[in-house]
Amino acid sequence: MPGHPRAHRSNRSLPNHSDSDDIALRAATALGKATAALVWASVLFPMISIPAITSVWMAVTCGPLVGLLAAIWSALALFSWFLLSPQTFRQWVTVRLRVQWRTWGIYRGRWATVCTLCGLTAGLDGHVMVPILRSVTIGVTSDVLEVRILTGQSLADWQSRGDALAEALSAQRVTIRSTRPGSIRITAHHGDPLTTPIQLPRPARGTTPDLSRLWVGLTEAGERWRLPLLGQHILVAGATGSGKGSVLWSIIAAVGPAVRAGCARLVVVDPKGGMEFGRGQVLFTSLAHDNGEQTLAALRAVVAVMQKRAQRLRGKTRLHTPSVSAPLIVLIIDEIASLTAYLGDRRTRAEVEQLLGLLLSQGRAVGISVVAAVQDPSKDVLPIRQLFSIRVGLRMSEATQTAMVLGAAAREAGALCDGISTGTPGVGYVCTDGNAEPLRVRAFHVTDSAIDDLVARFAPTRAHPRTAETEGRQS
Repeated sequence: MPGHPRAHRSNRSLPNHSDSDDIALRAATALGKATAALVWASVLFPMISIPAITSVWMAVTCGPLVGLLAAIWSALALFSWFLLSPQTFRQWVTVRLRVQWRTWGIYRGRWATVCTLCGLTAGLDGHVMVPILRSVTIGVTSDVLEVRILTGQSLADWQSRGDALAEALSAQRVTIRSTRPGSIRITAHHGDPLTTPIQLPRPARGTTPDLSRLWVGLTEAGERWRLPLLGQHILVAGATGSGKGSVLWSIIAAVGPAVRAGCARLVVVDPKGGMEFGRGQVLFTSLAHDNGEQTLAALRAVVAVMQKRAQRLRGKTRLHTPSVSAPLIVLIIDEIASLTAYLGDRRTRAEVEQLLGLLLSQGRAVGISVVAAVQDPSKDVLPIRQLFSIRVGLRMSEATQTAMVLGAAAREAGALCDGISTGTPGVGYVCTDGNAEPLRVRAFHVTDSAIDDLVARFAPTRAHPRTAETEGRQS
C-alpha cells in the first residue's frame, strides 16, 4: 500500500540514477585528465617516459621479471648519463623537471588562490574575476610572469601588494613593472646572483674604452653593468660600508686605458686625507686631500677649463668629443657632504657650492663629468643632488633616503636600498634621468693589489701639465 511504512523504506532504498551518473561522469573526467597529464608528461620528459613505458610494455608481454630487469637497466643508464655528462643531463632532465614544477606547482596551479588572498580579484554580477596569467618564464634565480590585470586596476595597486605577493609566491622579493596599458610584468626573485663579489677584470693596456659605456660591474640579469660617463654626472649614495669606494674605483679602472692614452684625466678630491685614493695618485692629474685650499684650487682649475672650452666650442658642437688635446675631465669627490655641509669656514663653503653648481649645471656639454659619493643624501646636506643625471643608491639606513636619491617611484618599483644586506657591499640600484625603473647592480670588488696593478699598467705615458694651464695654452 502507498501509505505503508515498508513501502516508503523500499522507495528510499532504490538507487538514485542521477547520483550514479554524476559519479560516473566525475570518474570519467578524472580518468581523462589523468590520461592527458600522462601523455603531456611523456612528451615533455621523453628521457624518462620512454624507458618507463618500455619497461611496462616488456613486463606485460615478456613477464614481470623481464620488465623489472628493463627498469633496472634504464635506471642505471640514466645514472651513468648523469655521471658522464652532467651538463646534458641537466639540460634534458633536471632543468625540464624544475621548470614544469615551478610553473605549475608555484604559479599556474595556485594563481587564482594567490590573487584572491592578496586582494587582487574583483566581483561582477556574482562572478569572481581573476587577472589573466599570460605566460611564465622560469629562470635560474628569478621567474618572470606576464599578467593581464583587471579593468580598474593600476600598477600601483599591484606594487602596494608586492610584499604579500612575494610571500605567496615563495620569493625573496618581487619587482613589478608596467609593460603596456593593462599589462604588467612580475619578476619573482628566489635567489640573488649578486651575493658573490665580482673581481675586477684586467683590460688590455692598448684598449680604448667607450666613455659612454664604461663597464663597472654586473647587473642582476648577469649582463655587464655599463655606466655612461661622457656627458653625465653620477651621484653614488650609501651608508658606511655600503661599497661607495667600489663604485668609484670601478669607474677609475674603466677609465684607466683612456688616462694612459691621454684622452681622459682624473681630478680627485679625497677629504679623508687621501686614505681612499692616495694609493692611485699616479693615475690622477691632481689629488686634493683637504677641505681647504687644495680642494678650492682643484675646483677653480676645472671651472676655468670649463669656461675656456665653452668659449671655444660655442656654435660648433653640442657635446664635446674627448681627445688628447682636449681630454675628458672626470672630477671625483669622495664624501661631497664634507664640502657642502661640514666646512667650518662659511666663505669657503659658499665658494665650493658655487663652483660645484657651475660644474654640475654647465660641465656636461664641454666634457667635464662629476662623480661624487655621499653618505647622507638629505637636502640640507646635499642641496644640489638633483643636478646629477645618474644616481646610484647603495645600502641605506632609512627608506626615505632611497626616495631622496632615486625618487619615490623607484622605491615603489622595487629599489629597496634600505633592504640591501650589509654583507654585499657594492650592490645597489641605478636610476637615470628620464627612466624611473631602477636597475639592480653590483660594482667590481677592487682590492689594494688591483689598484697597484692599475697604477702599473695605466699610469699616464708622460707627465701632463695642470689642466687649466694646458687648456689656456690651447686657447
